[in-house]
Amino acid sequence: MPSTVGDWAAVAMTIVIGGVCGFLAIALIPFALSVHFGAQFPWYAARASGMVAYLLATGSVVFGIATSTRLGGRIFGKGNVPDTHRSLSLLMLMAIGGHTLFLALDSYTKFTASELFVPFVTWYRPVWTGLGIIAAYMALAVYGSFYIRPMIGYKAWRAFHYLAFAVFGLGTVHGLLSGSDRGAGWALGIYAVSVGAVALMLAYRIATCQAAPAAIRRPATDASGRTRMEAASGGLRG
Repeated sequence: MPSTVGDWAAVAMTIVIGGVCGFLAIALIPFALSVHFGAQFPWYAARASGMVAYLLATGSVVFGIATSTRLGGRIFGKGNVPDTHRSLSLLMLMAIGGHTLFLALDSYTKFTASELFVPFVTWYRPVWTGLGIIAAYMALAVYGSFYIRPMIGYKAWRAFHYLAFAVFGLGTVHGLLSGSDRGAGWALGIYAVSVGAVALMLAYRIATCQAAPAAIRRPATDASGRTRMEAASGGLRG
């Protein structure tokens, strides 16, 4: 049984997310049964899995930033935030794998293995597609760094982990400039909300970092306005 407020918040979040996903799945059943995708199914699936991967990347970055703030710990529990961050990263890689697989199965685009795995060689918007491939490799490297952290040390691991921002940035550019849904209002809304969420969380992180050292540098004073060190030294002299 959950024992802390953070544990209960994590359970509540899981129930809410599961309930929303279940509701959407049930609501989409009539639509799915009425639409005959046929040979176009891999293309629809590739677009859907690509957007899911982007949303998971957004969540992973947001929770990654939250691991170094008190806000995440207060809301979800100190231990739940990094676990959620790592789980979202793994799910993101799985979604990227599905995105790649469905593109390979699409009979219209007919991407070759080299076009799917080597940046900038595809016929389809090579620059923006290539950036997406690079982002996928970076995402794999960032996730793999979890397992080599004891070998490289915390400082090196943390510096390497900043690549997650590059993954998110390249993924955003890839989706906006190579995705077939880039002109749709709902897609632009997802990109805007995702970028806004990451920017807002990053701004909060920077603000708390700047406030903490200032509080540490500010000397504590007693009722007379003297610092504790001055009061202590005055007492010794007296």
